[in-house]
Amino acid sequence: MPAIVHPAGEVVISMRPVSVFANGPASEIGQLQDDLHGRWRQATRAVMVLLSLRGLPPAQIAGLLDCHPATVRRWIARFNAEGAAGLADRPRCGRPRLGGRQLAGRIAALLARPGPWTLPRIWRYLGRPAISPPDAVPAGPAGGDLAAAEADRPRRPGP
Repeated sequence: MPAIVHPAGEVVISMRPVSVFANGPASEIGQLQDDLHGRWRQATRAVMVLLSLRGLPPAQIAGLLDCHPATVRRWIARFNAEGAAGLADRPRCGRPRLGGRQLAGRIAALLARPGPWTLPRIWRYLGRPAISPPDAVPAGPAGGDLAAAEADRPRRPGP
């Protein structure tokens, strides 16, 4: 593309602003911050690595991404040891979450509506099976009486 040559003394006015800053509702900004620590967390980890490659120290990166410097150092160390694959979530121990993002979204939408929401009402509204009241749950083994089960239990002889 050829360069544009302006005669000496000519003033050139540009309509482009010198700098542009983001300006949005607090709710959208909060959602973006939540996403950086939620569904976009792997991209956040990649940004940590890229900023580190540009020479930014972990404390400065942590300040930019609203996390602890130790978190930044951990992800940079995992990248150094395992490459880009190290930035992915690892399997976690314990029972997986019930439901998922879709169920969480349905519950959040439900709770945004006015009404006295209780767990049984939420379950019914979402089409889940009814929750049994505590006294409807069998008290002892095989649904029997707990006192009768205790009476039948073998005991060690006392001292």
